[in-house]
Amino acid sequence: MPKKLLIFSFSPVQGFISASRRPRDLFTGSYIISYLTERVIKDLGLKDKVIYPVIKEEGSHLANYPNKFIAVVEENMCDEVEGKFRDIWKGICEEVWKGLELKHAEDQFWKHVDNYFNPVCSCLEFLDKDSWEDILGVSENLEGEPYAFTYDLLERLLGAKKSWRPYRGIVDAHNFEGKYPNGCTMCGERLHLAIDWDRNNKKKFFKEKDARHIREGEKLCGVCLVKRFAVKYYFKNHFGKDLWHYPSTEEVAGINFKKKLRKFRDEIKEDYKKLVGKLQETPYIIKNPTIKTFEDLEELDAELFRKDGWEGLFKSLKDMFDEQKAEEIKGLLYELVKKLERKGVEHTNSYYAIMISDGDGIGEWLGIKSDIRRGPLREEFHRDFSKSLSEYAEEITQVKNPPKLTIYAGGDDTVAFLHPFDAVEYAKVCNEKFRDKLSRFAKEGRKPSISAGILITHAKMNLQKALDDARSLEKQAKGVKGKGAVCIGVLTRSGSLTSFVSKWEDLELYEEVLRAFMSKRIGSTIVYELRPLAEKFGEESREDIFFALIKRVLKRKVEKEYRDNLYSLIRCFYERSKTYTEDKPKEFAIRNLLHLFYVARFVGTLEDRDESV
Repeated sequence: MPKKLLIFSFSPVQGFISASRRPRDLFTGSYIISYLTERVIKDLGLKDKVIYPVIKEEGSHLANYPNKFIAVVEENMCDEVEGKFRDIWKGICEEVWKGLELKHAEDQFWKHVDNYFNPVCSCLEFLDKDSWEDILGVSENLEGEPYAFTYDLLERLLGAKKSWRPYRGIVDAHNFEGKYPNGCTMCGERLHLAIDWDRNNKKKFFKEKDARHIREGEKLCGVCLVKRFAVKYYFKNHFGKDLWHYPSTEEVAGINFKKKLRKFRDEIKEDYKKLVGKLQETPYIIKNPTIKTFEDLEELDAELFRKDGWEGLFKSLKDMFDEQKAEEIKGLLYELVKKLERKGVEHTNSYYAIMISDGDGIGEWLGIKSDIRRGPLREEFHRDFSKSLSEYAEEITQVKNPPKLTIYAGGDDTVAFLHPFDAVEYAKVCNEKFRDKLSRFAKEGRKPSISAGILITHAKMNLQKALDDARSLEKQAKGVKGKGAVCIGVLTRSGSLTSFVSKWEDLELYEEVLRAFMSKRIGSTIVYELRPLAEKFGEESREDIFFALIKRVLKRKVEKEYRDNLYSLIRCFYERSKTYTEDKPKEFAIRNLLHLFYVARFVGTLEDRDESV
C-alpha cells in the first residue's frame, strides 16, 4: 500500500490560550492544547509514525506539544483523528462539570463547549513534482523529493481548510431569575453562565473550596470554566504533582525577595507554618514554586508579603473566609512581615517579565527550496529536525538558573515568566541553545536563531493585555532585518509601553547600562536629559550634534573613568542598529537608543522605585 502523509491541526488556539486572568489559566489553556495533540497521537497508535512533534513515552507536566502533528500513514485516517479529538475534548469537559457539581446552567455549559474547537485534517499519497504542478496549475524551476512536494501541498490544503471555519451561532437565551448574563469576564466571546456570581451568593452554586478560586467580579462562560478547573478535576492524576496551586505573577515578581527569605527561614519557620495552615485551599498556597523557601512546608505566594498590595489582598481574604478568620490571618501576616523588616528583608518589587520566543524562519527550513537548509527536504531530515527541536525545548526547561515559570516550551516556541533582572540572560541562553541544536542542519555561513519579545510589566496588569503586548514585541523583533533579535519593553500600570530592539550580539550596551544604574554609576535622571536631545536632533543629518550633546550629558552624569567606555558602547550600538533598522524612519535609531536607556533605568532601579507607578 502506498505511503501517505497526514497533517492534522485544530483551532482556535491563540484566543483560547490568551484569554487568561492569571498564570494558571494561561498554563491550563496551553496544557489542554498540548494534551489534546498528545492523546490523539497515542490513542490512535501513531506515536512511531509521527514526524512532528516528537512524542515522549511518558507524559509531561509541561505544555510542550503544538496544535498540530504530521505523520506518515498507510491509509487516510482523517475521520478517525478528528473523531478522537472531539471525544477527548468532550471527556475533559465532562470531568470538569462532574467535579464542579453545579446544579444550574448545564445546557448552557454544553452549548459553549460543544464544537468549540475546529479540527482539520488533510492526507495525500506521496506525489512527484509533475503531480504537484498539475494540481497547483503552475510550472516552477524547482528540484525536490516527493516528500517535499507532498508536504508543501498538504500545508496549502490545511491552510485553506483552517481559513474557513463553519459558523455555529450560539443563541444564548439562558437567564437566572429573569436576568440575562453579560459577557464572560475572561474571554468576552460568550455570555457567562446564568448563575449568581455575586461574592456573597456564589458559594450557593460552587463548593466553598472552588469558590475561593473565583475572585470577586469574575463571571465565566463554559469554556473558561473548563480552563479554570481542568487542572483540578481532570489532570490531577495526570501530572504527578500538584499544579492546581500554581504560582502567580506576584510570585514571579517576588523571586528575589524569596531568595532573601531563605536566609532567615529558621527564625521565621513557626510563623510561616501558622500562615500555611490558615491559608489551605486558597490561591495563596503554592505547591510547586519557582523558589522553594522550606523543603518540608508548602510555599506562601510572595503576594502576601508586598505591603503595597495589602488593601486588595485583605479584601480577597474577607471574600474567602468569615471576618474573624480573615482578621486572624491578617494579624499573623502583619507579625511575620514586621519580623522580616527588622531583619532588613522587605518585598517591594511588583514587576515581572514575560518572555515569548520563536525560531526564525521555520517555514524556510521546511520549504521545497531553502536558503538556510543544508540538503533537500526529506522525511529523514524532517524527523531529525523535529528531534532536535524537541531536545532544544527540553534543555531550556531544565536550565536551573535563573529561576523561572515556564508556561510553554514546545519545538521552537517558548513562553516563560521571569524576574525582570533575569529575562535577558535567559533569552540569550535560549538563543545559544537553539543555534547549537540546529547548526548542523544549516548551510555554511547561516546561523539558526530565535527572535524574542520581553515585556516587563506590573503583576496586577491585565494578563491578556500583557500577553498581547509581549507578542507585539516579539513581532517587532521578527521584523528586524535578518531576524535574530530581541525587543525589550516596559509596560507601566498607566498603560505606557516603551521598547527597543537589538540583535543578540548587540546587547552589551543594555547590559552595561543596566549594571551602571543598579550600582548607581549613572544618575537616574540621565534619561530625562537625553529625551529632549532626541526630539531636537533625532534626524540622521543632525546626529553629530546629537552625539556631541550626549558627551556633555555624560560628562555631568557619569564617573570620569567610566565615561569614555560608555560613550564608545553607545556609538557602537547606534551604528550597528542602523544597519538592521534601515527600513524604519530616519529618527528610529536614535529613538531606539533612547528607549534602551529608559528600559535599563527602569529595570536597574526597580527594587527602589515607588510601587504606585
